[in-house]
Formats: sequence, C-alpha cells, structure tokens
Amino acid sequence: MPTERLIAEYGQTPELSLISRAPTDTEATHRRLANRLSDLLALTKARVNFFVVGTAFVGFALHARILANWWVLLPTLIGTGLIAGAAATANQMREEKFDRQMVRTRNRPLATGRIRRGTALALAAVFLGVGCFSLGVFVNLRAMSLAGLTFIIYAFAYTPLKRQTPACILVGAIAGALPVLVGWAASGATFDLWAAVAFAVLFLWQIPHFLAIAWRCRTDYLRAGYRVLPCRDDKGRRTAGWALAGAVTTVAVTFIPLILRRVTDWYLFGELALGIVLLFAVTRFLVKRTDAAAQTLFITTLVYLPCVYLLMLLCNTQT
Repeated sequence: MPTERLIAEYGQTPELSLISRAPTDTEATHRRLANRLSDLLALTKARVNFFVVGTAFVGFALHARILANWWVLLPTLIGTGLIAGAAATANQMREEKFDRQMVRTRNRPLATGRIRRGTALALAAVFLGVGCFSLGVFVNLRAMSLAGLTFIIYAFAYTPLKRQTPACILVGAIAGALPVLVGWAASGATFDLWAAVAFAVLFLWQIPHFLAIAWRCRTDYLRAGYRVLPCRDDKGRRTAGWALAGAVTTVAVTFIPLILRRVTDWYLFGELALGIVLLFAVTRFLVKRTDAAAQTLFITTLVYLPCVYLLMLLCNTQT
C-alpha cells in the first residue's frame, strides 16, 4: 500500500503511528508515580482522613482564632492526619483477607497485593511516629494523647469487634468523634460542656451514617463474616430504628449550644432546617428500608454534619 494512501487513511505512516502510541520513559515513570500515589491515598483512606482532619479543625476553631494561632493549627492538622492515616493502614492490614471477599474493598492496595504488608507496616509506623511528634512537640501532650487513643481504639478495638458484635458501631463512633477533641485540646481550651456537645454531635451522627452504609453493603459484610447490625436484621427494622434514634438524638444535641448561649440566635433557624432534612431522610428509610432510601440517608448525613459545624463556627459567640 503506497505511503500516500496510508497517510490519507491514518494521518501518518505506520512507523510514526507506532512511535506516537508508544509511551515514553517519562510518561511511564509519571504513570507509576501516579499509581503509587493513588495506592497510598487508598491505604490511608484519604477521603475519610480529610473528614477527620476537618473535625479537628472545627474543634480548634470553636475556641481559638485561626489566623492568630495558625502556627499551632498547622501541626495539629498534620499530626491528626498522619495518625488517622496510620489507623487506616493498620485497619487494612488486619482486614486484608476479608477485604478480598467484599466488592467495595477488594480493590484496596493490600487486598490486591499492590502494596506489601511489610511496606504497609513501615508506613503505619512512620505515620504514627511523625504524627505523635508533630502533636507532642509543636502542640501539646493532651492533643497527642487523644490522637494516640483514637489510633488504639480504631485499630485494636473497633476493627476486631466488627466480627464479634453489632455494638462495634458505638466503639467505632468513639474513635471517630475523638478528633474534634484533639483540635479542642490543641487550642488550649479546657474540656467543658461546649466540648462535650461538639463530641456528642459527631459521636451520635455516626450511627445513622454508618448504618446507612452497612444496610447497602449488608451482603458484602455478611460474606466477609462481619457482624454489623444489618447482617442480623433481614427486614431492617432494628437497623432503621437505631438510625432513627441516632438521628433524633443528634438533632436534639445540636440545640444545646443555644441553651449554653455559645451561638447566636441565627443558629436556630439554620439548625431547624438541617434537622428537618435529616429527620425526613431517616424517616423515609424507616418506612421503606430499601437500598435507595439508605443511599439518600447516607448522602444526607454527609451534607448535614459539615453544615452543622459550619453553623457553629459562623454563629459562635466565643471567637
């Protein structure tokens, strides 16, 4: 076939076509680095980690002025994020063989072998050590101790309890709510009822949030041998009931700052609207008990908590 005809059909000669499709060494290196970074983000559960760091920020900002204390805030967020990453890595190390059995987790880097256990262990140790150093040296020992406690509860209590009892959700909720107290401790504030409210909101919110996930993934959890509540609740009545209880108490607790006079009156209007939306979503799940209703509840919880904390920050009378 003449070269002119090839160029007319393909826009270039066969030799040029092969050359243009072959990745260069630089492109291959960039691709490998991108894959490594993607695996590292998955190993440390970066999306969840971002949320954890955000709650530590809220705990700090509820008491201290951010710009005036950025030099304390920065190591607080770095240390919290690193320790959360260590906890996520330890969690995946302990659940590696079970992750392979679940659709939602079978592509994790440890489950697929893209990252070796030895590498994961080394990374977890580095994250934990540097995180504790950041908090202990540049912030204070209270913040470091609370972050370390979060790691211990998540990796060595909540993780094994998932295979033993539905009550694991309460233990996990403690670990999930502690970062807001890490931020609070980092600000230099003493623990009071205002701190307890910030903790309680995050603790209670996790109940409907997690149960919405667990209901949608109940087949996965059952296959892997986990004993979360939806795996023992075929009709979903108890699951939806607990989700409702968690949502109602969450909304109730969010009004305590008004009683304490820690927020302005504008907070009331925003919280009323947010509470109605959350209660509508959880009531819909209670009535329907379908995957679609659980998904709606899950998305609602994702929006609800950041909005509540944002309201607390904007309407805070203390900073």
